[in-house]
Amino acid sequence: MSVPFGDGSTTPSRRGQSTVLGIVLLIGMVAAGSIGVLLVASDAISDVEQESEHDRVEGAFVELSQQMASASTNGDVPRSMNMDVGESGAIIMSDTGNIRIQGGDVDENISIGAIEYTGDDGTKIAYQSGGVFRETGSETRVVSAPPIQYDAESETLSFPIVKTRDEAELNSGDITVTHHSTNSMQNTSLVENDTVTIKVTSKYYRGWEDYFEQQGGATTVQSIEIHDEKSGTVTAEFGFQEVSDAFRTGAIYATDIEGNYDLDEDLTEKATYPALDDEIEKYVNETDPSNEDYEGENVTDLGTVTEREDLRDGIYVAEGITESGHLDFNLSDGNATLVVDGNIDANDDTITVSEYASGNDLSIYMTGDYDASNGGNTCVANEMECEENEDGTVIQLVASSESRIQFGPGGNSRFEGVIYAGGANEDWESESSCDEQICIHSNPNFYGSLVASSVYLKGGEGSIDFDYDDRLKDADLSIYPDPDALPPQLTYLNVAEHQVDVVGD
Repeated sequence: MSVPFGDGSTTPSRRGQSTVLGIVLLIGMVAAGSIGVLLVASDAISDVEQESEHDRVEGAFVELSQQMASASTNGDVPRSMNMDVGESGAIIMSDTGNIRIQGGDVDENISIGAIEYTGDDGTKIAYQSGGVFRETGSETRVVSAPPIQYDAESETLSFPIVKTRDEAELNSGDITVTHHSTNSMQNTSLVENDTVTIKVTSKYYRGWEDYFEQQGGATTVQSIEIHDEKSGTVTAEFGFQEVSDAFRTGAIYATDIEGNYDLDEDLTEKATYPALDDEIEKYVNETDPSNEDYEGENVTDLGTVTEREDLRDGIYVAEGITESGHLDFNLSDGNATLVVDGNIDANDDTITVSEYASGNDLSIYMTGDYDASNGGNTCVANEMECEENEDGTVIQLVASSESRIQFGPGGNSRFEGVIYAGGANEDWESESSCDEQICIHSNPNFYGSLVASSVYLKGGEGSIDFDYDDRLKDADLSIYPDPDALPPQLTYLNVAEHQVDVVGD
């Protein structure tokens, strides 16, 4: 018996078909979901397997670098190991870039090779000149550091360059590393207290950049030049310039010189000079009666300078100088030393030398900031005026590596003398569009020379008067009265080129 369709009922056969269809749909949905889960799980497993392979290859490359280093120093004994370079293997290349080493009479340009593994996801792991690098996308990191060693105590920079000799494909399995030859480059041993520049041109230049910064500090890397998507040159400098030479040839010495002011290139040099923070701290301790190092029998404590003070030769200490403060020195009878354990807020005439005898000078040691952002003068006054260039050798301001120095953008500030603010500090907050240690904006007048970690100059033609005093070339400045306490200079350079053969069984 059947029931009319309009009554909302179905026949038994139709009910059976619906049940079967529902089961089929349910099975299909479960199957589709299972396939999706399997695909996701498969991708995850593939990623894990790929990363696991990268880690195994990375460890193998680190061991390879150790075996190559051992073979290069003990040439009579071949080295063997089991090398995992994944399913795709690796490539041994004999010429992928070069290393140029310059310093003193040294100028060596050495071609370098690499051993490179490339994973399915594009990750590269490579050995080059003793280092192991891992490159993922645009990022290259140091897995195992190249064997460059800078020993400040012995004043020695050592760089053994270990490289492969032939080109070949390398598969997973046993390999043998054999020493072929060594060029010890005996003529590169003495660099006479000079700095040493190392330029590495390589597809792994980012890894070299990271390593140089780790080894020598922030100011070690001087420049990065990108040639194309696959290669670049990183330039690093080791050792320090002599402080006594800081002002002999130019108006500005700084690791970084920025801005839009067209300064004569002959007056600028990108160079690294050491911080004198310890020397400044020594002067602070020797002039503070509360410290055990106090040697201040002849020290005059000025407190915080808020008005004009007329001073002669001697030693003076101040907690700071306000915008209304003015120190005027008469150096007719001798030298003067001013220790400012705080800030100098310059406005109008702040520090002046109105009279002096030839050879006498004013040395200023400052722990804080020098702010002449709204105008302010430090100068050798000509008949009590700070308007003409008199003598850039008389006033010497030594600031800490943490000191910030501002000239402008307001007022017409003037500085006559030398500023020494060496060091490697790169963390400067932006002020008036300047994020360098020394900021020179429009309108200031500078006569002398300066050293800093970084300098910014901003102003159109004629807006900044920046002149070098040629008398500084032969001046005997007392920037660092205790030269024996300076950081050791670079004296010895040990460079050796080792060639090895890497052969798979």
